[in-house]
Amino acid sequence: MESTVYLNGSLVPLSQARISPMDYGFLYGYGVYETMRAYGGRVFRLDRHLARMEHSAGALGIDLEDRPRMEKAVYDTIKANRLTEARVRVSVSGGEEKLVPGVAPAGDPTVFITAIEYRPPSDEVYRRGFSAVVSTVHSSPQCHSSRMKSLSTLDLLLARQEAACFNVDHAILLNDDDLVAEGSSTNIFYARDGRLFTPAEHCGILPGVTRAVVLKELAPSLGVVTQELDVALADLLEADEAF
Repeated sequence: MESTVYLNGSLVPLSQARISPMDYGFLYGYGVYETMRAYGGRVFRLDRHLARMEHSAGALGIDLEDRPRMEKAVYDTIKANRLTEARVRVSVSGGEEKLVPGVAPAGDPTVFITAIEYRPPSDEVYRRGFSAVVSTVHSSPQCHSSRMKSLSTLDLLLARQEAACFNVDHAILLNDDDLVAEGSSTNIFYARDGRLFTPAEHCGILPGVTRAVVLKELAPSLGVVTQELDVALADLLEADEAF
């Protein structure tokens, strides 16, 4: 069955979705996105994802639809695809460019939402663990876009290409100081001597929604001490475990 997507206020079959070739997202990667997980038809921390998107879009001068309308659009897309376990992506670009390019788009933004079935890795995969390579692509703490989920993800895609070339699962990015920053699609944690560590935000990471849940809710509820700090690659390699 063909999937249904949300585009600028309407639910349409994917094959009928049309975005202008003059869209700022297509031309310049000018926009932001969020990827989310739905469990039993409910999106995990949807409010936090949308709050982060609103903040990032505001930094680009993009005005989003009001929160309730965006939430409804997300759930309408999930229901239209008859899903309960889903991977949801909300993409917002600056919209269509006029005849003369400006610093930022002046028109209405393009809002595009997809929902596809999500099947988590098997228990066997988790028992075996995941492999990774240290990417030659670096994350720069001085880059503003490192703190937002920008549509322009070229560096992350290049890192994933490296992982594929080495036939491993993930790529790990260091920052300009050769400190561990993040994965090509993840934040990174490691455990040692019963404590939990993760790179600090000033290391050039995207402050993930799930990362915050681990640090502020899950770990404290289990009595696990956490620390955000500068992480050398040796620290990660000497860890008891990492995820």
